[in-house]
Amino acid sequence: MRIFLNIYYFFRSVYLRGFINTLRLIKYEPKAEKFYNINTSGIKTSKSSQNFHYQGANYLILEKIINTVKEILPNAIFFDIGCGKGRACIVAAKLGFTKVIGIDLDSELIDLAKQNAKQANVEVEFILANAIEYNYQNVNTVYFLFNPFNETVLNKVLKKINKVTTKKIIVVYMNPKYSKEFYNNGFKLLNQIKTKKYIEAEIFSLNLD
Repeated sequence: MRIFLNIYYFFRSVYLRGFINTLRLIKYEPKAEKFYNINTSGIKTSKSSQNFHYQGANYLILEKIINTVKEILPNAIFFDIGCGKGRACIVAAKLGFTKVIGIDLDSELIDLAKQNAKQANVEVEFILANAIEYNYQNVNTVYFLFNPFNETVLNKVLKKINKVTTKKIIVVYMNPKYSKEFYNNGFKLLNQIKTKKYIEAEIFSLNLD
């Protein structure tokens, strides 16, 4: 199953990003893993129709996005919903976010994330939690989602975040399949990050005006 997924994502990336861009992303992957001293590659498949499989965000794109949102909303919490093995959280901590939190439903992934954070020598709080049930804080926050679940769950999570917060919010939504749920919940599109035909991520805001 994983082999077929890897083949699928490779050819999908070539089609959308182009062959050279795809090779750049693939070539950078082991270098970044070594640089951050973590092991977050690979795919962990999910049997759930609501919660999608784990895959780490491309490092080159991830670093660009995190540097971008840190300029927009400095001194915010970085919060990864569906953190998997902790890649985004660890990169965020290394790039200057001082308070970093990651949540995931999968206890095995949370354990691996904690191990990776220890190896990387960064302070990250990883929590085994359901994104729908989690009590989100009313503080300036950069939320990160790498398309972790379907539109039904996403809608419920965004509703809860909108309901509990009056502070400034930015949401990085990578592989944005269900963007309409953001518009339906009062979020505004700030930016799109693209590589050729592929929209790598959309950045949304709430209470930023």
